[in-house]
Amino acid sequence: MHILIITETFDVLKDFISQLELEENLGQNYARFKYQNQSIDILISGYGGSMSAYEYAKAIGKYKYDLVLQFGQCYALKDQVEKNQLVCIIDDYFGDIGIGEESNFASVFDLQLRNKNEVPFKNEILENDTLIPEVFSDFRKVSGITCNAIPTNLNSIANAYIKNYPDVISREGANLLYICQKENVKLIQLFYVLENIENAQFKITPDEQMMKVVTEKIEQVLNESVMLT
Repeated sequence: MHILIITETFDVLKDFISQLELEENLGQNYARFKYQNQSIDILISGYGGSMSAYEYAKAIGKYKYDLVLQFGQCYALKDQVEKNQLVCIIDDYFGDIGIGEESNFASVFDLQLRNKNEVPFKNEILENDTLIPEVFSDFRKVSGITCNAIPTNLNSIANAYIKNYPDVISREGANLLYICQKENVKLIQLFYVLENIENAQFKITPDEQMMKVVTEKIEQVLNESVMLT
């Protein structure tokens, strides 16, 4: 099975990568490692929607991956979503591609500049149809919204929020989901909840707790990933 692991910053995977044997450098912040009896590719995409999307597309276009596994970062939009946990995003959409702001915001779909059901969208939403194997059953399944700028209150994304009432917000989720769906590549997105949206400005990078949680889960996830074939 050919697997690509993506994260925004090296710190999230540094403990895991330190245990691996480097096989080949594939590009900037992109390399192939030996994990047990198979090879896995790891891409450190960096931050920034357009810049990261370029790195995603370049890597996915270069090799035919059986599975892309993303460890991302997000913020909770609902009180029921607790911080300091990994959640599994099962659908996502773009929240700030359009004109206006707050309750006056209109997306490119609202403006009829794009069809709301243009493949792979379903009424503006990107639904991840990758089969979720049993190993992911412990992760809370959530809906996401992706915005280039993370606001500090829901009023800032009022019209965008009511389209699907998402549980979490991130800067990267829909970007990778869109690319993988266009390229017909299976994707699992595990995002760590850094904070709630009101406190987003106080937690902008991963902490030791996130690194610990990812390190604990990644081997379990990789060992069971063969269930996706």
